[in-house]
This record gives sequence, C-alpha cells and structure tokens, in this order.
Amino acid sequence: MLRFAAGAHVRQDGRVPASPIPAEVRLRSRPRPRRRRRVVALEQLSLELGPARPRWSLSRPVLRSPHRLRIVERLEFARRFYPEFDDCTVRIGLAIKRGVLGWGSLDPENPGVWVRPRRLETFTVAHEFTHLLQARGLVPMGERSCDLWALARSPLLIDHAPTYLKMPVRLRHGRVDPADAQVLCELAREAIAARDAGDRRYLQRFEREVARRLAHPPVVRRVAS
Repeated sequence: MLRFAAGAHVRQDGRVPASPIPAEVRLRSRPRPRRRRRVVALEQLSLELGPARPRWSLSRPVLRSPHRLRIVERLEFARRFYPEFDDCTVRIGLAIKRGVLGWGSLDPENPGVWVRPRRLETFTVAHEFTHLLQARGLVPMGERSCDLWALARSPLLIDHAPTYLKMPVRLRHGRVDPADAQVLCELAREAIAARDAGDRRYLQRFEREVARRLAHPPVVRRVAS
C-alpha cells in the first residue's frame, strides 16, 4: 500500500522508491542561477564651465591711475612673448619708490609686477616678466642674467638699453633703434648658447661683443646721385 508524503510516493516501510525520471532530466530541469551583469564604470566627463581665469589683477592705484590704459597696453604687448604665463593671473601694481623703474615678484605662487606709471619702457616690462621666470627656476638668478634673458626674447621688446649689463655710451640714454635691438637680441642668444655649452663667463662674453659691435654708430654712406 502506498501513501503520499511531501508530494512523493513513499512505501509503507518508509522508503522512497526510485524516481522514474532519469537523473539527466532532473539536472536539466533545475533552474539555472541568474548571472549577474557586469557593471562597467563609465569614464567621468569633466566640463570646464566656469569663468576663464583673468589675465591681470590690477591694484587699486593702477585702477585709479590716469595711465591705466597705457600700462595695460604695454603689458599686453610684452606678454605675447611670454607664453609661460598663459595659465595664470599676474598682479599689477605701481612702483612708487624713486629711482625704481619696476620690480617683479619672486613668489612662484603669486606672480606680480610693479611698474612706474609714467616712465614705462617695453624692455622694463620684459625685464620684470623675466623675474617671474626666475621665480619658477626657468632663468638663472641675478639682475644681469635677467637682463640677458629679456634681451634674448625678441628684438621687438628692446626699446631701451638694459640697466645691469654694460652698454656702450651711445646706448645708455635714449631709445634703442631697431637695428641695434636686433644685434642685442642675437648676441644675447649667442651668450645663452655659450652658457649651455659650458661657458661660465657668458655675461662677460656678451658685454665684450656688444662693445665690439655697437660701440660706434653705423656709418651711413651717401650715394651720389
């Protein structure tokens, strides 16, 4: 006599008879475990939607100065030749101390230059920008080295003779004409190349070559008509 227990046929002696369903079928009929989908992390997109970093931070004396537009114009022109500052804001102030044409900050985290409102040559701005390069370790320290690297940037920045390098008498006062500016730039680049080659007296080399080539004004020959 058979009785039912838990949905299976059970004999009277308590044994469960063998299932008439083959084992292969029973294994196939078992529900397969659900596979978990692999989650792939998407690359996060960073959108620069904030305002662009300002090029200048003008101090209050500069903002109140009647020479503000001329100061910014000179600074903008000289900055074209210094792409190292494209990613930063440069603080601009006024040099009020007598006898000082300008100075530049040696703090690499806070670049800034101070200039005179009235007497402002382009080469003075280039000199102060080069001080900012010295703060970053891109130019050797010292005022004479600062003059030399500023001269080597471009002849378009040389409208006045440097102050800390020895110059011929005729270049110490007044503006530098484009021909002399070209020679100063070329000699400065040659001196820097000599330094890279191991010459430790490259500054004296530059001054010696300047004296040789620019001590006397070029002779202008008149062509007979």
